[in-house]
Amino acid sequence: MKIETCRFFNAKAKSKINLIEFLKSNFEQTDSVIKYFNKLKPNKLEKYLLGFQKRLKDEIKDFQCDIELFNIKTLEQDLTILNKYRELEKTISAFLWKLLELPEGLNTTEKEIEIRYFNVRKASSHLSYYSVKAIEDIFGKEEAIKLYKEIVKYLIKERKEQNPPEIPEDPRKVTRINSRERIMKQYRELGVGDFTIVIFDDYKEFYKFDKCVVHEVLKDFNDPDIAYLSSCYSRDHPSNNEGYTIHMRRTQTLHHGNFCDELYWNNVVHPNAEQPSLKFAKKLGKEDPEKLIQEYKRN
Repeated sequence: MKIETCRFFNAKAKSKINLIEFLKSNFEQTDSVIKYFNKLKPNKLEKYLLGFQKRLKDEIKDFQCDIELFNIKTLEQDLTILNKYRELEKTISAFLWKLLELPEGLNTTEKEIEIRYFNVRKASSHLSYYSVKAIEDIFGKEEAIKLYKEIVKYLIKERKEQNPPEIPEDPRKVTRINSRERIMKQYRELGVGDFTIVIFDDYKEFYKFDKCVVHEVLKDFNDPDIAYLSSCYSRDHPSNNEGYTIHMRRTQTLHHGNFCDELYWNNVVHPNAEQPSLKFAKKLGKEDPEKLIQEYKRN
């Protein structure tokens, strides 16, 4: 067992993105939400899209971008509904452009550009937030939460159909070693958050986040229920772990608590692994690691 605290959060850290691919990804994610909203509430689709567009416009005011810079056919090639609403596409493009804080005079979107990673997450997270907020505008918070949870169920099913979970020959050989190395490298380079990691063994590890870019880009809305629903809920949906060897569980996030607790484990090696207590998690990053290890083993 090992405990390590990392202070990686850096709102100024830079990231390279391909703008076309970034826009395409956000268009497709938004299109999927619209598609399943329409499946569940077809008679409210037009009202929903008008409300969604209004919320985006209220945020960007008179800001505009040159949509001719984008390869619109590339953006639309996998869309089902959004491509029928060109004005909404323009609004989404301008919305993402403004929140990314793209450099003035940009005249091409074909190459990678370097911008703050904080802005990358802010643009995507705010777009998702408003897509849920527009549902609340129609149905009220309680009904909107129920409806969006149903939409998430379809989103997860779609994701798994497009990228089916890998079935390893020997699930007991699936460790967290390589993924942990990638995560630590990425979190450090992109300034993703401040966290303490508890490595129990090669198959189970726990992250306690004291600061996370996902929460940081949404906290100013002061709307934890919708912020959580639009950004983190899909990872917590009961169907999310189905079909995977590595499972993840949280009991709280920074949207509603002082920290986020994420447990990752190989469910074959550690069937339904026990979550570290909140009492233990609260001490991580604050008390001596060796003392906490001994305390955990005693309990």
